[in-house]
Amino acid sequence: MKSSWKRWIFGILLPIFLIVLLYVLQLIFTQFPSAGEAYAKGPFLVFSFLPAKISSLVPISLTEVFVVTLVFSSPILIAWIVIRIRRAIKEKRGKKYFFNVGRVSAWAMAGIYLLFMLLHGINYTRYSLDDKLGFGKRQYSLEELKEVYIWVINGLNESRSACQEDENGVVTYPGGTSAFLHDVEDLYEEAAKDFSMIKGNSTRPKSVMLSHYWSYTDIVGMYFPFFAEANVNTDVPLVSQFYNACHELSHVHGYAVENDANLAALLICLNSDCPQLRYAGYREAFDLIWVDLRIAFNNDSEGFAEFVQSQYLVAGYFRDSDAIDVYWDSIKPPKIVENISNATNDTFLKINQQEEGVKSYNMPTSTVADYYFTYIYGKS
Repeated sequence: MKSSWKRWIFGILLPIFLIVLLYVLQLIFTQFPSAGEAYAKGPFLVFSFLPAKISSLVPISLTEVFVVTLVFSSPILIAWIVIRIRRAIKEKRGKKYFFNVGRVSAWAMAGIYLLFMLLHGINYTRYSLDDKLGFGKRQYSLEELKEVYIWVINGLNESRSACQEDENGVVTYPGGTSAFLHDVEDLYEEAAKDFSMIKGNSTRPKSVMLSHYWSYTDIVGMYFPFFAEANVNTDVPLVSQFYNACHELSHVHGYAVENDANLAALLICLNSDCPQLRYAGYREAFDLIWVDLRIAFNNDSEGFAEFVQSQYLVAGYFRDSDAIDVYWDSIKPPKIVENISNATNDTFLKINQQEEGVKSYNMPTSTVADYYFTYIYGKS
């Protein structure tokens, strides 16, 4: 009897306890962000170093290989397990077989969850990037937001004019997607030198061969922590890939929370010497400052329209936006697929202590104004 209890304790209950313990530790860490910050700046860099380097050496997406292999092998594995179960029951070994399957499954899940926590999960508990930068601490007047808007428009026009165009007049990168994914690792690291808080292991983002089908689930990029691998949907227009790649690389650098990864990507893009990345940053900044400015004008819709219309916006911006709209209009994913994808992502984020779920992608209000008055104002 004692031997039987030991088998259950060490075979089933212990790995389940470890899973619960890891979840509780993550929950506790959210109350002590200094601990999460210390982990992200130290142990995380050690644990993710080797996976990131190995991932960079492999020219194809290891994440995609893993997922596709899992999808095609699962039916075979399930069929094999069912056959073994039937045989075990027939030979009156059902109880022992179920125990062995449960033991292996429990320890496998505990091991996977431990790796997830070490390579990503604990990073959800660190200080938010906007807090570390001092963003979100003040309100801006209408006149200040107008100044920021003009700066964004000028930067957008300048960077877009410096970009090459394809035969359709849409922004492109010399050498196309392959060249961009080859270069963006170095471009990211070069721009990150000016931001001490963005520190991490570098890696080369991967193109996903099944990107077109990713689009039906509204996925434009994915960080797979087990390989410390940044994956990019390369079926979307190249102009969208610039920012998406930087977002996924920000996860590699230890920013698990989605709005932190977005903010890190914004900093990198706006600070880059690469016109394509700067343009991607200003496009994102334009969308954000537009909302802030519209709110600041309050009910004065005529004044808002008059002001924004007084600022010239380069024609190439509209061609790029049209190309993005045409692409997504051509996808038209079944609503059920989109809902399942969003619900899955929302659940995943909430399990990792992100109460807002998919809304956590949204950057804080005044982000662009905070950046302008911290890094640009009075320095030109």
